[in-house]
Amino acid sequence: MKIVLFFLSIIGIIFSGCKSDKLTMATAANFAPFEYISGGEFQGIDIDVAKIIASELGKELVISDMEFDSVVQSVASKNADIGLSGLTMNEARKQVIDFSDTYFNAAQMLIIKENDKRFENLKTKEDVIKAINKIKGLKIGVQAGTTGEFYSKGDKDWGFDGFKNTTTISFTNGAMAITAMLNNQLDVVIIDEMPARVLTKTNSGIELIDIALTDEKYAIAVSKGNNELLNKINEILRAIKQDGRMQEIINKYYTQNQ
Repeated sequence: MKIVLFFLSIIGIIFSGCKSDKLTMATAANFAPFEYISGGEFQGIDIDVAKIIASELGKELVISDMEFDSVVQSVASKNADIGLSGLTMNEARKQVIDFSDTYFNAAQMLIIKENDKRFENLKTKEDVIKAINKIKGLKIGVQAGTTGEFYSKGDKDWGFDGFKNTTTISFTNGAMAITAMLNNQLDVVIIDEMPARVLTKTNSGIELIDIALTDEKYAIAVSKGNNELLNKINEILRAIKQDGRMQEIINKYYTQNQ
């Protein structure tokens, strides 16, 4: 009997040792103010949220930086525990991952070269769409794998019609798309609102058309069926929304990047 108990205790130690004390986060750290690298360190809204989650779970946060269109796949294949990267909830992504409660409302916006007369006097989303569709051969820059890419190209799963007679060119990040536009390789850039605001503040010669083209919600990705982790994350999100920490984080980075 003692021998059996000894082996059971050994097995228990082995299995408890296999339990990870780390929380791996998949992200694409080129999407200020949500995730970016400054002074050799990861910073941003999503980074701070992930730090709180890891701390509340008693785990060490490990950040895995990758291209944006690899984030969902990394979580789906369980190479990462969570995905925070300005991820918009949608039905196509829900087929392969589960989403937490939402923590941020977002939208796509249009960036143009300063004083581009083709985009004057626009007041509504419909005005922007008409203006884009009217210009034959327009070149639109987007970040690969993002809602902006699906919106520009058109995607049935997302419910986006796309633009007629235009060419969509995808880049690893929004900053590269802006550089291409300033070098006259593109006409316009479509990207998420807060990164759009950061990019227009930090680059001269461009301006933002301040009209929301979409209505989106960001959430945290976890692997399919990992309900234990998902429920804990939702508890933490509710707590930081209620006590004001979530808004403090958003204000901190929004102000820094103004």
